[in-house]
Amino acid sequence: MEFKDFFSMMKNRISDGADVPYFFRDLMAMITDVTEEEWGTPKDPSTKLTKDNTLRTYAKRGFSQKFAQSIVYRLHPEMFVESLKTRPRAALALLAEDYKSYDPTTTADNMAEKLADCFTDIIRRAAGLVPQSEFERQRLVRQAYELKQQYGEYLRDEADNVCAFPGCGRLLSVSENGKFSTIYEVGIIDKSKEPKVDNLLVFCPTCQATYMFDSNKKRRKELAGIKKILIAHKQSMQLLDSMPLEKEIIGVISKIKNLKEKDLLDPSLDPKDIREKLSPDENFALYNTVKGYVDTYYVTLKEIITNADKRGEIDYEEVQDQMKAIYKRLHKAGKSNVEVFNEISEKIHKVSFQEDFYCQIVVAFFIAKCEVFDAIAQ
Repeated sequence: MEFKDFFSMMKNRISDGADVPYFFRDLMAMITDVTEEEWGTPKDPSTKLTKDNTLRTYAKRGFSQKFAQSIVYRLHPEMFVESLKTRPRAALALLAEDYKSYDPTTTADNMAEKLADCFTDIIRRAAGLVPQSEFERQRLVRQAYELKQQYGEYLRDEADNVCAFPGCGRLLSVSENGKFSTIYEVGIIDKSKEPKVDNLLVFCPTCQATYMFDSNKKRRKELAGIKKILIAHKQSMQLLDSMPLEKEIIGVISKIKNLKEKDLLDPSLDPKDIREKLSPDENFALYNTVKGYVDTYYVTLKEIITNADKRGEIDYEEVQDQMKAIYKRLHKAGKSNVEVFNEISEKIHKVSFQEDFYCQIVVAFFIAKCEVFDAIAQ
């Protein structure tokens, strides 16, 4: 089904007489949380909204690829289903009859879910995220199933039962009527490489189905960065409980001065709420990793650093200057939070020769202290 046909069918039954631009906006609000300001469409200077003529064109001819790409990773079919079920029953019955001409298995009971799937598929196709052939689609679906059977539960545990895709954060399990069930799929990060466990992430079904046909290099790099964070975090949880921290942490911090970056600022050892620096809605994997490190190790690190500074083993103010300066440079270069976290951790690893997870713990400490990442604008 094409969007123009889908739009016409939906408008005919549930628009309540609204004009095309108004109903287009209503339809988008049913399927995505992307605001109109984020659509990347031409705006009317007087209203700051997308030009009505643009929306009329979309309704007649379908989305532009740019528009579809702006919303494709923030689709919420379940939200569409819930919204549709609030419409008048008579209108929904007519809508089910209309859709039967496209799918004879449609009933009043399954119509909302089928239309949500149809709408999602239309947007993915418009965004260019489609298989080259039906054979290719079936091969990838079969491969994803096999990877889930082999690695699924390990990866779900690695991601702390949350979709690893940036901006999603859906839980990967549900409990209903006393019964627990999982809802997730396994995706390959870099499709040009072997599907080994260090090249796999766990996603909700919606994100996995979309990314399966995506070849965007920037998105692939961001997912690789998330995987790196999750790997180190899992290692730290397995090893650090029985290991003394002081020697390794001082080994990391004492070498930060070798980064040779300077910036003057006021020293402070007071922690900040991680939610002031990172949004769980934007990247739950990074937020959860940093929060876990801070909740577990902040007090211990503060004591280690304070004592080491008093003994003259480290110069705390110099270390703080280095961390702030390197963050500012990476931020100015337009790096994402995931890239900043990984690049600072990697640079510290190279000069200190300590394990990645020790370096990540130190970076998390300085995030809590506001040397890394600016506070989120309210």
